[in-house]
Amino acid sequence: MELILVVVGAIVVTAIAHRRGLEPALIIVVVGIAVSFMPDFEPPELDSHILLTVVLPPLLYSAALNFSFPTFLRNIRPILGLGVGLVVVTAFTVALVSSWLVVVPLTFATALVLGAIVAPPDAVTAVAVGRKLGLPKKVMAILTGESLINDAAALTLFTIAVAQVAGSHTFIENPVLLFTYSAVLGPVVGGVLGYITLWIRKRLANPGLETVQGLVVPFAAFILAEEMHASGVLAVVVAGFVVGNGTLSAGYQTRLQERYVWNSVDVLLEAFVFAYIGLHLRFVLEDLHGADESVAEVLVASLLVLLIVLVIRPLSVL
Repeated sequence: MELILVVVGAIVVTAIAHRRGLEPALIIVVVGIAVSFMPDFEPPELDSHILLTVVLPPLLYSAALNFSFPTFLRNIRPILGLGVGLVVVTAFTVALVSSWLVVVPLTFATALVLGAIVAPPDAVTAVAVGRKLGLPKKVMAILTGESLINDAAALTLFTIAVAQVAGSHTFIENPVLLFTYSAVLGPVVGGVLGYITLWIRKRLANPGLETVQGLVVPFAAFILAEEMHASGVLAVVVAGFVVGNGTLSAGYQTRLQERYVWNSVDVLLEAFVFAYIGLHLRFVLEDLHGADESVAEVLVASLLVLLIVLVIRPLSVL
């Protein structure tokens, strides 16, 4: 019931924001923060693995379906530079500065976990703002392409950093080999699943069944790749590219139906994610108090990390 109320509330705020010409994601977060401070309010709790598996794959898949693969290849250098190179540079820079500062004592490995979390920029807001500003098509293509792969780099880096902090073992001990394995096998899994999807579609010849099958693909690609210790993000993206380029052979009913279904899924999931973020701020502050951490020190450290992320991007691009 709580989740349903959160989704309904987020959709209402989204509708109001659109009517006012405001950015829905930012408004939803602000409203969520305000609601979190209401008396006796308890936020909905979801396991982080469930949240990642339910929310991320369909958003990435939908973006890949609507993004031209030839355009992706034409801009592959800046896309890889931002989606992989900048993520790694940002994560390590945040880790180096955070571990060096004495505001909040962190080891380098723990600071790298933080760096991996904040390194990939939010694609939804960046692309939406870019459209409003009327940025050139090439810039928008690079931003969109970056958003499809930056989570893959960040999640792999995050896995390596967490293993170092926890003292556990990853599937492959060498970080470079693990990164390479994940980046190579993920797209292979996604490509195979994408072609299997197209093969099945030709035999279904039913718009309703084809759309339902399409809804299953991102989850199947993500889970299958993750079970093989590969990049679920890249698997989803490549599956989206393959299916998206193969939809020309589908009937017009299927193409129209899928377009509206995925637009609705995007709005629903994006609204829920940003509401979920906002609704937990009060409880993050309470956890800090419970751990005897100074909120002022954590705020200063957070602002420094934000400043690093904001500065390093234009420097890297230049």
